[in-house]
Amino acid sequence: MGSQGPNGLPLVCAPYTVMLLPLRTSRQDPGARSFFLWLQRMQALEREQDALWQGLELLEHGQAWFEGRLREAQQQQLHLGALGENFLADLHSEPHGPQLAQIQKMTMCLRSLVQEKELSRQKAGIQPKGETVQLGCPKMRGGPTRV
Repeated sequence: MGSQGPNGLPLVCAPYTVMLLPLRTSRQDPGARSFFLWLQRMQALEREQDALWQGLELLEHGQAWFEGRLREAQQQQLHLGALGENFLADLHSEPHGPQLAQIQKMTMCLRSLVQEKELSRQKAGIQPKGETVQLGCPKMRGGPTRV
């Protein structure tokens, strides 16, 4: 995997076990019901954490892919700009229409996910320490390539 989690420790996907401890009371006992609900919530949080770690690793790989694709697109744009009106001689570099649609769809999904979480935090009045989420498009580092 190669990814690192908090405190620099390597991330490890490992199965986990839930241990049920018998309570010497009936299922109708409020303590037993409370324990069962607590245990269910702990399992749900564990599954959420697993999904978040997997998503974080995928985002790291995705970021590298996006950066590489951005560099390719900028190089193609510079090359096309250098060709000027003779661009028809360069037929091998056609736009990636279907891929562009997939990239835009993925961007919209990620934006929606981030905005949904931010809006729910704002409604609850929660602002995590050291974390700022900017809504909308992120600022481009290099800006558009000018020809």
